[in-house]
Amino acid sequence: MGPAEALYQKLRSHIRARFVDFETLVSGAPMPSHAARLEQVQLLCEAQEVRPAFSFPLIYAIISLCFIGKVDAVYLILPVILVALATWNNRHTMHQCRNAQPQPEHSLHWAKRFFISCILMSAAVSSYGYFLWVPGDVVAQTTLLAILMISMVVGALITGSYMPAFVGSIIPIFIVTQAILISYGEFFHLGLMVAACLMVVMIFQLTLGRLQTVLGSSALREDKNALIEQLFRAKRESDIARSRAEEANRAKSNFLANMSHELRTPLNAIIGFSEVMGSEIFGPHANPNYKEYSHDIHRSGQHLLGLINDILDLSRIEAGRYQITEELVDMVKAADDSRRILEIRAQAQRITIDMEFDDIPLVFGDARALRQTWINLLTNAVKFSPPGSHIKMLARLDPNGDLRFGVHDEGPGIAESEINKVMEAFTQGATGMSQPGKGSGLGLSIVRGLINIHDGRFELKSWLGKGTHADCVIPAARLRERLDNDELLSVG
Repeated sequence: MGPAEALYQKLRSHIRARFVDFETLVSGAPMPSHAARLEQVQLLCEAQEVRPAFSFPLIYAIISLCFIGKVDAVYLILPVILVALATWNNRHTMHQCRNAQPQPEHSLHWAKRFFISCILMSAAVSSYGYFLWVPGDVVAQTTLLAILMISMVVGALITGSYMPAFVGSIIPIFIVTQAILISYGEFFHLGLMVAACLMVVMIFQLTLGRLQTVLGSSALREDKNALIEQLFRAKRESDIARSRAEEANRAKSNFLANMSHELRTPLNAIIGFSEVMGSEIFGPHANPNYKEYSHDIHRSGQHLLGLINDILDLSRIEAGRYQITEELVDMVKAADDSRRILEIRAQAQRITIDMEFDDIPLVFGDARALRQTWINLLTNAVKFSPPGSHIKMLARLDPNGDLRFGVHDEGPGIAESEINKVMEAFTQGATGMSQPGKGSGLGLSIVRGLINIHDGRFELKSWLGKGTHADCVIPAARLRERLDNDELLSVG
């Protein structure tokens, strides 16, 4: 970079800085953002689009004609030419700005160009005060001053959306009128000078109020645009996250489907052969410990198979692909079947299972899913209930007609802060974690999913040291009156 170019860049930066200072001074507000300045410049550009294109030169040409015979012909033509040139420059700048479609970062450049254009236009109009001033003709002088003041008001209306342009459009006219009036020094002219000053102050205040409204609207629009951009960005991010989640869910489903087949095939063989060995079908074992080991293998295999089935059920529920076969289900019989399945285990722990059922209607739902709900609730209660305690299975109608069924136990209970936690998959409360091997933490998650499929809800209430109430609520819309033909009923 040569010395001349360096000097040019330094001068340019200095002018930019001084213009920003001037902009802040006349606006009476902090420096606007690039977007706010650009919006003001665009409003200024729209306000200057007067049609037909040369209305101003035509108007001022007519004004010049009114002074024929009062001033020389040259003085009549020169101000018209100046106004025509200033108008052309103004419209040229306006069209260039529109065609360029400037970005916010270029707003300062166009602001300076419009500021210069407004000064040139105002200077061209103010030249009328010099060329058409008729000494000694009070009527012509008063008319010319009125024309200049009206021109100043019109300029203020056009440029009021951007304060530097407003100042540029009135200062030359104001200076010329004040210089003319001061030069006479008479009381009449001094009175006009004071009136002109007051009018400029009033115009300035009105324009400043209008500008504040424009700036406020611009700020609100910027906030709105920023909020819209944030919403669009959040939506894009959520769409990407949802797409990834769906892809991950498909991968999980494919993995579980493949692994379930790969695990079940050898697991069924392990369960079958361990049962044969434990039953000693082909003869007694040489060592009695082998029989006990076979039973351990069989129990572990059954536990693992149950865990795999639970995981698959939970995966189908979460993916919304759990298929149900709806039929009439007798919840009392389903509860009794579940009780029989777990009764031996309960007796081994000296736990008593009581059943308390009202005369309840049938449920239109999936028999397997509803029986699984009973089994999971009862299994949880038996797991964590202390020896010698009681478990109650109940079913009754709520006052609003919904069916409420569940299991109440006298176990150690769950802390209120852990209620939501134990409803999540693979999660247990402090009681479950202190007793490892008592479950995988899937039972309640599956219950909640199965009940949701039936348009119901699952409620869990617990008190530390007193027990837990696990209730399921089926809406009245799924209840049906009992039929006499029991063959039409299903318990899964």
